[in-house]
Amino acid sequence: MISRLQALGYSLSVRALFDAPTLAILAQSIGEHHALVIPPNLITAETEKITPELLPLAELTQPEIDRVVEAVPGSFANIQDIYALSPLQDGVLFHHLLAEKGDLYVVTVTMAFDSKDMLERYLAAVQQVVDCHED
Repeated sequence: MISRLQALGYSLSVRALFDAPTLAILAQSIGEHHALVIPPNLITAETEKITPELLPLAELTQPEIDRVVEAVPGSFANIQDIYALSPLQDGVLFHHLLAEKGDLYVVTVTMAFDSKDMLERYLAAVQQVVDCHED
């Protein structure tokens, strides 16, 4: 639906699609959704210093930019762009920094099975899930 609307010159986010309780309400809101405009990358191979003006997707001060540049091996020559984390990335980083040891997203589980057949059925089910999410 979203790609067909885009072909007609309309834009609609996935969130807006699922937030609308009915198609009639969704249709009324279509004009309110605007396509996301991504500014061009202003950092080029000739860039000698990254400044706030070169980062339209981030609100960083020069000292903050300098800290980022210092943390990257090879300095600014290895930086193509700097932008804010998505909300999901921000949450992952928060939990990573909050964890006192280990990684919150790595879970170790020990399982036992009554038979080899049950183990093989379990492994087949896990493989099916992996196969669905490979791409």
